[in-house]
Amino acid sequence: MPTLVIGSAERLAALMAGVGRRWQPDLWEWPSRTAPNWSFYEVIVDLEADERPSPAFQLLPGQALWVFQSVRKPLAAILPDQRWWPRAVGVNLLPGFCEREVVEATALTTAAWERFKAWEPHSLRVPDQVGLVSARLLCLILNEALWLAAEGGVSLETLDTAVQLGLNYPYTISQWGQRIGWSHVRAIVEALQAEYGAGVYAVAPFLRAK
Repeated sequence: MPTLVIGSAERLAALMAGVGRRWQPDLWEWPSRTAPNWSFYEVIVDLEADERPSPAFQLLPGQALWVFQSVRKPLAAILPDQRWWPRAVGVNLLPGFCEREVVEATALTTAAWERFKAWEPHSLRVPDQVGLVSARLLCLILNEALWLAAEGGVSLETLDTAVQLGLNYPYTISQWGQRIGWSHVRAIVEALQAEYGAGVYAVAPFLRAK
């Protein structure tokens, strides 16, 4: 199925080190002065749709299935109107997550989900919310660890050692933050804070500094 993936060079590289290899897509580094032949593609993936306006919205909804990165923002907040709902799916393809076998995704209609599932059988449907599920949980764990470091006067290196030796995690706090990108972690926690309030999700000072 002809597939196009849109994103920065860094994000495209991360995707092609993971699930992108099985999609065998064409790649379009964004921003670009040239435009692809949109009508040729049956699936179009935008890796940064929750960070900047997608080039999709310069077009009318066509026949392609659009797959939007929707971790910093829910899919419903990214789409300009309900005309897009039957042809749009939200995904978590952040670095650190796009290497997994299963793609975490959300959809606003059954038609969109069934079409996506037919294209990407290794997918799991989750609620349309900030961070989806795994990124939301992991980013909050990282934020809480940075709170612990700040309030307890503990170095991040000490926490890394404790996590690695005491919990046997595959990556330390620092490694997870670097793998995902601290800016993405901060953006997700800030989005949760904006939605639920600082009393529920307060951003750690150490995270704001990263």
